[in-house]
Amino acid sequence: MRTRKATLLLVLLLAVSLIAAACGGGGGNDGAPRETDKVVVGVYGGAWETQIREAALDRFAADTGINVEVVAGADAEWFAKVRAADGKNPPYDLLILQPDTIQRLMAADLLQAIDPEQVPNLADLFPSIQQRFTKDGRQYAAGFSMGQLGIAYRKDLIPFEPKRWLDLWDERLKGRVAVSSPSYAAGLQFFAGLTHALGGELANEADVERTFEKLAELKDHAAAFPDNPGAIQTLLERGEVWAVPFWDGRVFALQQSGLTTVDFVYPEDGPVAAVASWAIMKGSPNLANAYKLLDYLSSPEVHRKFSDLSLYGMSNKNVEYSDELKGKVQVGEEFYSKLIWVDYEVATPKLSDWTNRFTQVLGGGQ
Repeated sequence: MRTRKATLLLVLLLAVSLIAAACGGGGGNDGAPRETDKVVVGVYGGAWETQIREAALDRFAADTGINVEVVAGADAEWFAKVRAADGKNPPYDLLILQPDTIQRLMAADLLQAIDPEQVPNLADLFPSIQQRFTKDGRQYAAGFSMGQLGIAYRKDLIPFEPKRWLDLWDERLKGRVAVSSPSYAAGLQFFAGLTHALGGELANEADVERTFEKLAELKDHAAAFPDNPGAIQTLLERGEVWAVPFWDGRVFALQQSGLTTVDFVYPEDGPVAAVASWAIMKGSPNLANAYKLLDYLSSPEVHRKFSDLSLYGMSNKNVEYSDELKGKVQVGEEFYSKLIWVDYEVATPKLSDWTNRFTQVLGGGQ
């Protein structure tokens, strides 16, 4: 009888132990993240993947011995897979994401609140950026690449230097402006920038209506409606358009490649934030390594290396920028605190309607 009771007690203790381990969310016996031998990180493909490998991922793997599995993709695909996992063994540990995807994942409780003790470099990221990813006093993403939407223009063709979004309506630019529809990231950001320039907010329907009325006045000025960076580059190279909303780093890259007739201005009425940030997925199976990699990616050294390659400003306040970027890129709390941010909570559900209206008032678009 005693032997049978002892056996039952042992089985019960083992079951309790297994349940406790399953509820631990990747933690060890002391509550700390469980050590593993790899980390899975999702990054954008093409040049972005090449740049982040060179700036950080390859060196991190070599220095730590951790197997870094890099998965190239984009926000929509990642969001669907993370949502399907529902916080249980997601296919990625760490992802580079846009603000709207971060907001959606935060709302769905699918992001790991960042433990600042595990990521000391988090303290050196600009507060105006980090507050965008903070809920109930906890941060859910770490700002990284600080793209800003402004005006790219052909300085050899345009008869004046644009300084504001509303300068695109100047009569001297008739038939020489390109604008993207809200279905493209740059187009939605321009829509938000224009709404702000007119003194409005995306959350106010009357302000959005005024934005469309202003866009209708641009019909005779608009020559093209590009929906990708390659199309914008081609339009600028050929001189088919003289001004177009575009990102600062993209323009600096064009200049570096030899297209010195293209210049860039941060509009006085507000450049628009185009920020890429890192976030750890809830239920990350390699949480300890995800924290290690996140801290490494948030360091000023990595930010500097990525900036050198991408020609964008960064989120770490201790970055020492290259001579090429100094005097070009606007960085620092003075500028970042004044950035216009797209209100994605308002914009995302209305994106299809806004895109259709854009097409109607300008006669172009998708």
